[in-house]
Amino acid sequence: MLPTLIVASDVHGSTVALHRLLQHAKVHRAQQILIAGDICPPSSPAFKQLLSQPVEFILVRGNCDSSYDFSSAGINLPPLVQRLQWGKYPVVMTHGDRFPSPYGLDMERGDIFISGHTHAPRLMLGEDGILHINPGSTTFPRTASGPTYALFFEEGISIRSFDDDRPLPSLQYYFL
Repeated sequence: MLPTLIVASDVHGSTVALHRLLQHAKVHRAQQILIAGDICPPSSPAFKQLLSQPVEFILVRGNCDSSYDFSSAGINLPPLVQRLQWGKYPVVMTHGDRFPSPYGLDMERGDIFISGHTHAPRLMLGEDGILHINPGSTTFPRTASGPTYALFFEEGISIRSFDDDRPLPSLQYYFL
């Protein structure tokens, strides 16, 4: 059985967005929250406390994330790329500013590539057989869909409205 994951990007220091991610994680019983960069932590104790919840956070650094901000917030500076295993699926997560595609990241057919940066949700199976996912932005969306996030669950992956948790019809992927 695959663990449920919440995937977000471009939080840009929003304590409200981080709190809402935790609420979505609770509703969906997610074991981890992945954030694909531009966390931009403020030096607020509340922000650090939110990252210290029982749900595990896996972070990557984005183009707006500075070592100074992370140090001031008392949070370790995340790497540019994270590799993890989700069931049988290798997952590579990066922000997308330095690695806008999976090329050069040693990925293969069947792998999952997560990036953020564009503030626009995307979910597609590439010709290379790699599943490309951009959860959009929780804080500064750049599409009519509004703020979005991704939900990884047993049957597939869903890009969802951040505000009302409804799946966006054209951004769903189901495993066979």
